[in-house]
Amino acid sequence: MQQGNTNVQIETQQAIPIITMLLVFGMVIVFYLMEQNRMEFWMPNVGANNWMERNSIQAITMAQWLRDQNWGRLASQFPIAALASFTGWQLLLNAYFTWVFGSTIEQKLGPAHYITLTIAAIYLPYFLIAYLHYKAVDATYFFGSAYLLLAFIGAGWVFPEEKKIRQWFRKSRGEIFSRQAAPDAASRFKVNTSLFSMIFIGYQGGLWFFTDKFTTGFKTIDIYGAIFAVLFGYGLAYFLVWSATGDLKEGPVKLMCIRKYNDCVKLDVGHELAVRSTSMALGLPEERVRQWVSEKKGKMKVS
Repeated sequence: MQQGNTNVQIETQQAIPIITMLLVFGMVIVFYLMEQNRMEFWMPNVGANNWMERNSIQAITMAQWLRDQNWGRLASQFPIAALASFTGWQLLLNAYFTWVFGSTIEQKLGPAHYITLTIAAIYLPYFLIAYLHYKAVDATYFFGSAYLLLAFIGAGWVFPEEKKIRQWFRKSRGEIFSRQAAPDAASRFKVNTSLFSMIFIGYQGGLWFFTDKFTTGFKTIDIYGAIFAVLFGYGLAYFLVWSATGDLKEGPVKLMCIRKYNDCVKLDVGHELAVRSTSMALGLPEERVRQWVSEKKGKMKVS
């Protein structure tokens, strides 16, 4: 995002992606509830099949609950279906891809915005396919985290990966072996999302074949819901970035102030000392620096 010589970037936050961990934990809990006391890793058992019929998304059932104003059941059904896995290997792969895509997006958006994206991605695509399949008089059951993960992939398009030039030969005067800078905390959660997106698409294709052949009547993805999830994830992330950086692009001095304050905070000097240092460095009143910093507090970290 550029305007003149002003370049606003969203930094990766130095925090553990707790919300993504909770999503993975939720997948494990839902799988445990489905399998009850008998776990099948490769193929679902009869009990799991009956449980999935009661807890997945079916257009006819959704319409009945909506007609009966059963809001509690409607509210709980979508998260359960979105976190459900039919087999042990589905659980492992769904949890892994949730960590791959979710942790990256959470580090960019921050917890509050990430929760908003997650909740919307759980409900809206399933509402869409329930409406479409009700009109088509289709009794298919839908479950799985495909739409949630596709929304994460769409959101990831807003944050293009940095291209780094690989240095094959490094020279360090007086040293036989070159020293590399220690990675920051966020680098532990960064992956090549473009590569994993292609792997995820292949996985969803295989999962569609599996459900079509071995679990008749159950599907993990619908093409219209998938397209909507990707576009929605991208659109919401773009809007959040725009809302966080729009005023900074129009005010270069304000952007310089935020950058300087963030640099001071990284030195672990405390809020007040960072405000005072920024004020002295840029020749701005402390109250103005404090005001601009407070406006960005709790939002995405910009630089």
